[in-house]
Amino acid sequence: MRIVVCGVGNVERGDDAFGPSVIEHLYEGETLRKIDSGLFPENYLNKIVSLLPDLVIFLDTVGREEMRSVILRNEEIASRSALSVSTHNLSFTAMYEFLKDSGVKDVFFIGVPVLSYAHYSAGVRAIADRIVAVLNNIDNMRGFDIIEIYEVLSEQLR
Repeated sequence: MRIVVCGVGNVERGDDAFGPSVIEHLYEGETLRKIDSGLFPENYLNKIVSLLPDLVIFLDTVGREEMRSVILRNEEIASRSALSVSTHNLSFTAMYEFLKDSGVKDVFFIGVPVLSYAHYSAGVRAIADRIVAVLNNIDNMRGFDIIEIYEVLSEQLR
C-alpha cells in the first residue's frame, strides 16, 4: 500500500500550521510519502497522482464553527462542499473527484478547528503529535487496511 500525506496551511498563521507541521515531522518510508502543499494543494494534484497512491490524506484546518476535529472519507468529502476555510482555488470536493478519476482508491480529509491565528495552540499541537506518531509507525504495521488506518486516526482526534 502507498500513502501520500498532504499538509495544507500557512505556517505563519498559528493553528493553520497544523498540516505543514505534521508533514515536517513525518518520516518517508516504504509506504509513506509526504507533500507540504502550503496554501495551494491544487497545484500538487499531478504530483500526488504520479506517486500512484492507494490512499491520500489531506491535513488542514476547519472553521471555528466546526468546534471539533473531523476525519472524512471519500464521499463524505464530496458532501461537504464548504469544507475548506482557506483560499484554495479548487475545493476539496473537486480535488477529491480529480483524485478518484485518476485512480486513487481512497481519500481522507483530517481537519482540526482553528483555535488561534496568533500562535500554534497546545490543543492543535497535541492532535498533530498523535497523528505523526500513528503515521510514523505505519511501516511497522503489518496487514493493515484502509479501515484500520481510518479508525486509528479517528481515535487520535478525540
